[in-house]
Formats: sequence, C-alpha cells, structure tokens
Amino acid sequence: MNSPRVVTHGGVTLNMSTIKCFKTSTNRDLGKTNYMVVEHKLRYDYIQHPETGEYEKQAYNEVTEVDYGSYDSAVAHRNEWEEIWQDYLDEQG
Repeated sequence: MNSPRVVTHGGVTLNMSTIKCFKTSTNRDLGKTNYMVVEHKLRYDYIQHPETGEYEKQAYNEVTEVDYGSYDSAVAHRNEWEEIWQDYLDEQG
C-alpha cells in the first residue's frame, strides 16, 4: 500500500496514493471539451443501515474532471501530472 501524499499543481489538488490513471478527452457529443479526467482507485467503506443497524459495504468509484481552455493545455497538464505521479511511485517502490 502506498503512503498518502497530497499534491497541488495547476490549481488541482490530488492524493497520489488514490490515483488509477489520467486521461484527456474532447467529447463534443456530451458538451464536454478539452478536459482531463483523473480516475481514482476503487475504495470501500461500511455504512450503517438506519433501520437494521447492520453495516453494509459500499463501493466508491470516483473520478475528478478538470476543464481547460484548449486540448493542448489539457494534454500539457496531464503530462505534468503523470510526471508528478511517476516520481511519487518511484519513491514508493
């Protein structure tokens, strides 16, 4: 398990230990253009059901989306984040 490390870069703050991957996209059909997507690792938590009092396992599959002014800007930020993430992974290794 990797140690948590919170990093802020380009106005975005992420915990390096939760990252699964980075993506860029221009999906005009959905009205979203020029954005970077950060997929986070699947995580679990237990929530107590209010009526039964039993704990239920809840899965969270979270993403962070950041919009940029141009596709080139989104790609540049993605590349910078990938370098930061790789440095973090190398230190953990």
